[in-house]
Amino acid sequence: MQQNGSQAQRPGTVPAVDQAPVLPGLRLMRPLDLGGTAAVYLYEQEGLNRPVAVKVALQGSMDRQTHQLFLREAKNLAKLSTHPCILSIHQALVSDDGRDCLVLEYAPGGSCKTIMLKGGMDQESVLDLGVRMASALCCAHERGILHRDVKPSNFLITDQGLPVLADFGISSGIYGSERAGGLSIPWAAPEVLANRSGGSEASDIYSLGASLFGMLAGRSPYEYAYQARNEDHLARLILTAETPVLHMGEASPMLSAALEKAMAHDRDDRYYSALEFGRALQEVQQELYGHATPFIGEGIDPYPKAYAGPHARIAVIAGREECKESGRPWTGARASSQPRLRPDSEAVTDHEGSQARHFPGGSRRLILLGLILAIVLALALAWALVVGLPNGSERGSRPTTGSSQVQSQQMQSPDPTDSSDPQALQEGPVPSPTQGQGHYQGTTAVFTWVNPDPKPADSYVWHPLDQGGTGDRGRSVQTRQPTARIDSPQGGQTCISVTLVRADRSMSQEPTIICAVQ
Repeated sequence: MQQNGSQAQRPGTVPAVDQAPVLPGLRLMRPLDLGGTAAVYLYEQEGLNRPVAVKVALQGSMDRQTHQLFLREAKNLAKLSTHPCILSIHQALVSDDGRDCLVLEYAPGGSCKTIMLKGGMDQESVLDLGVRMASALCCAHERGILHRDVKPSNFLITDQGLPVLADFGISSGIYGSERAGGLSIPWAAPEVLANRSGGSEASDIYSLGASLFGMLAGRSPYEYAYQARNEDHLARLILTAETPVLHMGEASPMLSAALEKAMAHDRDDRYYSALEFGRALQEVQQELYGHATPFIGEGIDPYPKAYAGPHARIAVIAGREECKESGRPWTGARASSQPRLRPDSEAVTDHEGSQARHFPGGSRRLILLGLILAIVLALALAWALVVGLPNGSERGSRPTTGSSQVQSQQMQSPDPTDSSDPQALQEGPVPSPTQGQGHYQGTTAVFTWVNPDPKPADSYVWHPLDQGGTGDRGRSVQTRQPTARIDSPQGGQTCISVTLVRADRSMSQEPTIICAVQ
């Protein structure tokens, strides 16, 4: 965590160092930020030398309301911290002077609010951010938790340059009816501002859509489209004015339509779930850039079925020879993982170092150009076979290896892996696990696999499949070890799906399916 208190922020203010509590096993480094009910300090865990952000209540634990807020946030984060797009909690404790404290993951990159105020992100980065935050909300909603304060300042940037959802301080159960205190008006849904709802999945989806709009526009949607005099006037605009639309050229029509649906005034007109919103954003990515950010969720396919289809990588099944059906149609599985500023703002180097320009429908034009080049090349080769090669060789003769003719043909042939991002070509996509083995040890199914290209801090996400090895069944598990165990499985065959996850949280294009047969 970098800068969030629990409620409204006072930008530019920091808590006093002498007010920081003395905490066992933690050494105070410096203050970070001050909020309405909490201060945030940077500590270092002794022995581990790991920086952590400690959120400290301004009131003692005897203040029942503050204590309940901290207790709720701690419990909710504990349920959600295994998700790679949600800020992790390490510990909850009470200081010697009676203040509640949450020991949280430290996100040194700050928040997306800072990026927004500097001009915002480009379209590709906003789509990547949107899919990640949609998967985080989906995880929370599946566990019965509403965030109720989704906004750019609660998207924090980790030391890997990736966004995580933070600050569940005013979260609640899905069936809770109390009004969300401390909500942020620019990002709040109309029904919440009108006191018709204390928050719902639909209002979280609205706030995510508004936040992505803001990351593109550099301002919240209604501040972008209208001249609000103050917060009261802004709230009235959100309740009564038409839903803002981005200007031509600031986003593709597909993305504009997706955001407009997410921010629909009537919540019944919005996406019915965070998963549906995330899928819509993935489809925009696929259409514009030929790849999509994987959606991470328990028992959820990382990619839309319309694109992924049944083409999973099949690994060794109980010692049988590995086979592969076919690859996913993603042409570039890893979306740019680090947020980038819009072209008209201060330059920030993205994770891939790319300065590529993206235009709506660009992937279709590249495909058309490739087809034209292929046809021209085929005609030229056919003509050479009929009338003889230009250097006088007889028809059907084969040029020697390394000849100028072969080199010329190689130079003129279109390269299907051509990319405007040389570093992305060099790194390549994240590979799938290989050499999968499955067997039974008594009543336990045991699975192992091999990482074909190990990197520091690699991990794996696996989840059970049905007996046919196709449909998802059961919750996902993240592990550092290339092995998995399922106790007392049902049926004569047990299968799992395994995906390799890098330290920057990018994932394999295709999962590996491993089965054990009794």
